[in-house]
Amino acid sequence: MDAEGRDLASYLFAEARSSYHPFRFPWLSIALTDAAAWYLTLANAVLFRKMKPGDAKPEFSTDDKALKWHRLSVQSVSRRLADPMERDQEGLIAAIVGFICHDASVGNFTRQEIHLQGLRRLIDDIGGIDEITNPILRFMISWHDLSGASSRNSVPLFGVPKGSITDIDTRSDAVYFKLLLDSWEKHCPYLGDIRSALKATAAVASYVNQHCQAPKFWTDDIMAARLLAPALHEILSLEGRPLPSNPSHPDYSGTAAREAFRRSSLIFLAALKAKFGASTFELSRHLNDFQQISQIPHVEWTIVPELNLWAHTIAALEQESDQQGWHVSAIVGIMESAGFTSSQQALDVARGMIWIEVLFTDKVEPLCHEIDALLASRTVPHLSTLSTDRRAAV
Repeated sequence: MDAEGRDLASYLFAEARSSYHPFRFPWLSIALTDAAAWYLTLANAVLFRKMKPGDAKPEFSTDDKALKWHRLSVQSVSRRLADPMERDQEGLIAAIVGFICHDASVGNFTRQEIHLQGLRRLIDDIGGIDEITNPILRFMISWHDLSGASSRNSVPLFGVPKGSITDIDTRSDAVYFKLLLDSWEKHCPYLGDIRSALKATAAVASYVNQHCQAPKFWTDDIMAARLLAPALHEILSLEGRPLPSNPSHPDYSGTAAREAFRRSSLIFLAALKAKFGASTFELSRHLNDFQQISQIPHVEWTIVPELNLWAHTIAALEQESDQQGWHVSAIVGIMESAGFTSSQQALDVARGMIWIEVLFTDKVEPLCHEIDALLASRTVPHLSTLSTDRRAAV
């Protein structure tokens, strides 16, 4: 390694020790095992060094020095892809994962999908993702596969990797929620296939609520990947269903509600990813899509009022305050149908569904204020009318 490479390496390790970035340190341990992965890491170092806090990461083509290291990496990968004796090496897989990481960091999920498709062919040739011996590499692949699929709203390319956290003791904190889901089989059969995905999301919430006070919990990136993989995979693998054209169709409202629940689960998990310090390019898409779904005409949102209330509450909490109006109106409409008279009643219901208090600590009070203000504005004219009617009667 020349002097420039040593200087960049020193910068990388010093920066990784001084500030937390998800997967930064685990990636360095992987990159050191393969020349192409290391060249790509040095290309990233050139970019990182010039970035100021809050800057969006640029492409390699914006800097000649970064582009030099990037080209060295591409040349190494291209040569080995053409060699049948090297195609099944984990070092090559690691280098391609490096390109996938860069695609995600600049928000280019179209290009990322191309790289992921190529990676899947290599991994299929060795027998699947669970044949990768390095668990860190295995979970980095899963993390970026699921993040990319969520950003594109598509099905993941890889299965849930071995070592994922699946056996979670949900204790008694989800009893009401489970009873509600179990009642769907009889009253809402068209929602049946999303129950497993919602239970998986609730299990993630339960795990976080039980362990989030542990030291360094929020900087354990590999644990986050192991925890989120099963729920994200379950949600993203759900089959899409077209909305019936006729609002009187018995599945019309249920189909809309099913998609709203799916999107709100993805919003919830994106908020959790953000708490772990990860980028969440997918969040804006799911918020926008949820709002469009919630505005579909003739949908009876009271068919499963508790979960609909939760879904709209989660979307409202993650939406910018100046864009919460529609969600607040929908929440109040569900509340009125259920006979609720205060935001606290609504939030109590939401907390009984799928909830992590630490995610929403600073967001709940402003939302409650908006809900109560809208409730009051609807109640006052009603009371005024009653008063006038009474005076007329006298």
